Amino acid sequence: MPKQTFEKFCAMLAVSTLEVSETFPSVQGEGSLVGSASFFIRLDGCPLRCTWCDTPYALAGDAGRTTSIDDLAALASGYRRVVITGGEPLAQDIEPLVDRLTPRHHVTVETSGAIFADLPKVSLFSLSPKVGSSGYKPKIGVLRKYCASAPGRMHLKFVIADGRDLDEAFDCLMAIEHELPASTPVILQPESGSAGRGDDYNAALRRIAQRVVAEERWRRFDVRVLPQLHYLMWGGEPGR
Repeated sequence: MPKQTFEKFCAMLAVSTLEVSETFPSVQGEGSLVGSASFFIRLDGCPLRCTWCDTPYALAGDAGRTTSIDDLAALASGYRRVVITGGEPLAQDIEPLVDRLTPRHHVTVETSGAIFADLPKVSLFSLSPKVGSSGYKPKIGVLRKYCASAPGRMHLKFVIADGRDLDEAFDCLMAIEHELPASTPVILQPESGSAGRGDDYNAALRRIAQRVVAEERWRRFDVRVLPQLHYLMWGGEPGR
């Protein structure tokens, strides 16, 4: 086989497979579609190392299994909603998978907002800018690109461990206020590791809600204080 033909074949093969950490059916535990029955495709690998990462087994990028897009589409075939998550799913080329899944499925991509991808067939970008306690700061330029390319197809989800995180989340919103499409949902949720469980988790949720309700500054945005439903039900167990 000529070298040029072989390289083209390898390129085609590369985009027909993805490195997958796990697949599973569950309910969407976070964001504006919380509670929706969904099929999850968790891709392997992430360039970030958030201090409170709840899926450390999907970080390194060397623990996944190589899975064909055909097989992933077959696994998801019985579900209306498919969630592509990670890790950081945009660290891989997911466009062929998105193309394969739509328009038959509603496709959510859960991303840190650190990598931009222009994917017009994605139904919902769940952007989770990292603030304060994560060890990172939001990528404002990347978020502005999503505001321009995905109006009506995005929400922002901030993980809140403390008051500093709330302040930095608000600063992020102010930095993109003029680009942020009207009525974009803004979700604030407790960081599960620091929040704890049971009454402690409920108390952390109340603290966020009380500040948001009391502080006039939040009223300029469509803010929703929500728990991690899957954490409440299964305590962060993998595959849930």
